Amino acid sequence: MDLAVSLLRQIDEPKLSRTEKAQLRCALAKALEDAGNYEAASRGLGEFWQGVGLRPSLADVDERTQAELLLRAGSLTGWLGSTQQIAHAQEDAKDLLGESATRFEALNEADKAAEARIEFAWCYWREGAYAEARLLLHTALDGLDSRASELRALTLVRCAEVERAAGRFHEALVRLFEAEPLAKASSDHTLRGKFHSTQANTLASMLDMLGVAARRQDYIDRALIEFSAASFHFEQAGHIRYCARVENNFGFLLYQLGRFAEAHEHLARARRFFVRLKEPGSIAQVDETRARALLAEARIAEAEKVARSAVRTLEESDELALLTEALTTHGTALARLDQPAEARAELERALATGERVGDLEGAGRAALSLLEELSSCLSPAEQRAIYTRADEALTHTQHAATIARLRASAQRLLTVPAAPANPTAAQSQFVHAAQSSAQLLCEARSVAQAGGVVLLSGETGTGKEVLARLIHEWSKRTGPFVAINCAALCATLFESQLFGHRQGSFTGATTDYIGAARAAEGGTLFLDEIGELSLGNQAKLLRLIEQGDVYALGSALPERVNVRIVAATNHDLRQQVERKLFRADLFYRLAGFHLELPPLRERPDDIPALAQHFINAAAQRYEKHIHFTPDSITAMRQLPLTGNARELRALIERTFITAPEETVVTPALVETVALRRTSNAGLSEPWIGCSLEDEMRAHEARLIGRALDSAQGSVTRAARLLNVTHQGLAYILNGRQRDLLAGRKPPRPRRHSLMRPPQRPRAPRRTDL
Repeated sequence: MDLAVSLLRQIDEPKLSRTEKAQLRCALAKALEDAGNYEAASRGLGEFWQGVGLRPSLADVDERTQAELLLRAGSLTGWLGSTQQIAHAQEDAKDLLGESATRFEALNEADKAAEARIEFAWCYWREGAYAEARLLLHTALDGLDSRASELRALTLVRCAEVERAAGRFHEALVRLFEAEPLAKASSDHTLRGKFHSTQANTLASMLDMLGVAARRQDYIDRALIEFSAASFHFEQAGHIRYCARVENNFGFLLYQLGRFAEAHEHLARARRFFVRLKEPGSIAQVDETRARALLAEARIAEAEKVARSAVRTLEESDELALLTEALTTHGTALARLDQPAEARAELERALATGERVGDLEGAGRAALSLLEELSSCLSPAEQRAIYTRADEALTHTQHAATIARLRASAQRLLTVPAAPANPTAAQSQFVHAAQSSAQLLCEARSVAQAGGVVLLSGETGTGKEVLARLIHEWSKRTGPFVAINCAALCATLFESQLFGHRQGSFTGATTDYIGAARAAEGGTLFLDEIGELSLGNQAKLLRLIEQGDVYALGSALPERVNVRIVAATNHDLRQQVERKLFRADLFYRLAGFHLELPPLRERPDDIPALAQHFINAAAQRYEKHIHFTPDSITAMRQLPLTGNARELRALIERTFITAPEETVVTPALVETVALRRTSNAGLSEPWIGCSLEDEMRAHEARLIGRALDSAQGSVTRAARLLNVTHQGLAYILNGRQRDLLAGRKPPRPRRHSLMRPPQRPRAPRRTDL
């Protein structure tokens, strides 16, 4: 802190040039960042940087100082994004640090370029992209001068941490062996603390790798010594954040050793530190460790609550490796609380998240947890598919316990009978390939067996009726499946069609009609487009659902029926309830089991499978030979398909109807149709009816809409994504794209830097760094 005070005094010198002042500000920010005081370091840059998400002010400073400002702003963006859980912060940090490294290289300052790359790599590490982090750190090492011993030691320590996180423990120990003499020769307590902390974490991880049953007392003793040494050096450096992290990691080791009371003491201490520092992301990390300990103690309900809180916090950040772990822990807890549908959803998310960011260890562990905890809810084919993903993800694992789990899963699979060679027609109707679709079917199967009213929601063409028929068949009800389209019937006709009528009850009623409800006796009544019902008919339907009573038109007494109601809608019924267009009591009665079918654009893996299914059906129906190359079927993933499977089927059938015999559909033809937004041309002649002006306007609307969605409604951030000015985008939104105005949100007032005098008069206050 003496250095910070000295730098502040120098900054106040009025004769300093802007470049000199920027250099002092950067030195102040670096000193505060090294002490772990990231918020004060951010303020320390003063007028040169306004905070995360913004570029530093580079005007009127020399090129080297510009590169240094980018380095400091980028590093702080990464740290603040992590501690405060700021979305997209790691990407912003990488942009700034990459530009800084490039500028330092142009100035032939290899060590500074390496420093920027080290921080760049740490952004990837936070996201769980360990391969990218490893590559950048190795590049930084190659560029370092042999005299930069402390920077080399830091790089080696971070290399070891990356290898440890990736499960490559032997490589981590090699890097720590290289770093040891450099770290111990340094007088920097923070650097030495990082070395001992990484050493302790690696030893603790190796204990877990070997299995707690091995009880390697030498590893345990050494890890405890290393944790104590790390705590000492961080305390000497005044680095509270790292002290808290050591407490968390110490608690993790103790829980692995079965010393739960001591583990919870250290975890509680770490949590208090992070609460005081106001770091939600770090609190979530501690909570995830606590949840694991609670699971090990069989305190399942407590573990689920703590893990759920951690997941909610980490969902808002870019640290996807941590999210993968938290999702796995939460999914495991849900499975043990006998909530299979929710558990599978969380574990599937963990698996997909780990695979997406390159955290293969995390993805593999999620897949194993899915197999271990939910095997009874998975078909043999699903179990084999998940095992294959786990095996591929864990190809290079050095974790003995994980390998043992993988082998145990393989042995269990050997006892699972193979799927039948000829699946039933109903099972083959819901064509899918995406894991999210498989998860949806698993939930639907659970709902089908549970009984009760089911509400299916989703856009037109997502397969709601197909899923309703599957639910009926899985429910084992002996009666028929009867479907009614509520949108196709007027209010009076609906009552007659649903409840039936007596002869003479109205003009034209020449015979008795039992109605759909009684026709579905013992089976399932499917009410499609239920959001179109009038309020009066909604009340009558509610009576049927709650009491099972049917009043036929012209009948004095009700009749009791035994039917299961499955309803479907493409509306947001909750929104309709708020607008008084749908009865709240009926909505809550229907939504007891609510399954939402995502559109095809959110499950693109299903598109090729559906396309091939529709091609086979159309070829048989029209007795025509139209050749779709394998690449053209894959290219159909690019189609917008706002009408989902229904639009895809129509497009393929139109192609069979209009195309000449033996036409070959290529990827180029599919891609041309994918670019069209104003009409659905056939795949054989994609240019029919094309208007460049209309296409450009439609494409512009789609692109701006995506940008606003990615920017969470912020016009400023969307403009930055589109590389236009805020004023330019606002002009377009208020002009030719007025339909998109609903997607924006009001701008937030900019927060003033605490290092700068306020713009409006206010009482003077002292700002402590």
